[in-house]
Order: sequence, then structure tokens, then C-alpha cells
Amino acid sequence: MRIEASQKIAGFPAIQVRLLMRRVGAFLITPVGAGHILGCTADQALRLLRDLGKGGYTSSNDGQYWEVTDKGTALASATAAKPLRRVTVERLISELLDRVQEVNQDDRWAYRVETVVIFGSALTSKLRPSDVDVACSFRPRWRDAQQQRVHEQQRRDLRRSPFASTIQQLYWPQFELVRFLKSRSRGLSIHRFDEWVRQNTKYKVLYDERRTR
Repeated sequence: MRIEASQKIAGFPAIQVRLLMRRVGAFLITPVGAGHILGCTADQALRLLRDLGKGGYTSSNDGQYWEVTDKGTALASATAAKPLRRVTVERLISELLDRVQEVNQDDRWAYRVETVVIFGSALTSKLRPSDVDVACSFRPRWRDAQQQRVHEQQRRDLRRSPFASTIQQLYWPQFELVRFLKSRSRGLSIHRFDEWVRQNTKYKVLYDERRTR
């Protein structure tokens, strides 16, 4: 997904809304917290969250706590940078697949990369795609459940800074894997290979661990 610097979403600059989606991530947020991120009042943030909900970017069961939807996650990964050249797209894909192989061969990671697919503008015939959208699925490295739990806790213990929430702490072994796969690559957006991607996008499989065994 690509956004323009001058674009607005629900009356707010798209860049600010993207920042909010990135900060919230997989966590829940209140209007007060959203206002703190955006530099506005809680009432203004509440109106924004409601408008974003109408647009499918957020959802809430009680009107107090809000979460980012898959569409909001896509916005969080949106780029405002110039479109990519095809040679850059191929380089980003090649480097990503190299990191995937590195992860699966390194038992220090608690998870393995099972599948990688590409979708979005990079999959089309556009000469200058906006970015490279890929989705990944992971699987536990160990079949033994106890061994897997111990390994995941070891990965948490290696983190130097405090966790932002219990959710981040719980899913850290997967979060850190996504960070490594992205490797701060500008133009590369990594998503979950979930039902939304499977049912709502046209995608191409770049890597399937089952085929490499």
C-alpha cells in the first residue's frame, strides 16, 4: 500500500494515521492513548477512531478499547516513498528469501518460516510498484511442546529492554522474527499470512518449507 504525503484519512493526515496504526500494532488502545500519540484531545481521538472504524481500519466491542484490523495493519506498513524500480523489487525479494533460509537453518530462533507469499503492486505488471508486500506464516521450531515453551522463554529473556505490554511479551519470539526478516529494508512490508490475505488478495508463493524438505 502507498500513501501520498498530502493525503488525508478520516480528516487527519495519512502520515499521522499511519503512525497511530504502527504504534498500536497488535495491542489495544484507548482514545486517551491515541490522543497522546497524535497530539490531540481524547475526544478528537475518539472521533478519529470511530471514523477509522467506519473505514475498516479499527474495531471496538465496547467503545473504550480499540484494535487495529487487517486493513489498519496494511496502512501501518504503507509507504510514502517514491515507487520502486523493478530491480529494487527483485533485490528485496532475494535478500528476504536469504534471511528466511538463514532463520530456518539457525536453531537459535524459536520459530521457523513456513510460507512466504507476495501480493499487492509488486505482483502486478507495474514498472514502478509502490512497495513489496509479503505475508509470512511461522511454525514452532520444536515438536515437543515443553521444549518449545522453554525456548520461547529463553528468547524473551534475551530481550534487553522492557516489554511494552503482556501481548508483546507473549508473542515476542514471533515479533523479533518479523523484525529480522524485514531488516529495516525500505520498501518491504511484512504481514501475517492469515485468512484475510488468503481470501482477499491475489498472491504468489515465494517460499514453502514443505517443498524444501
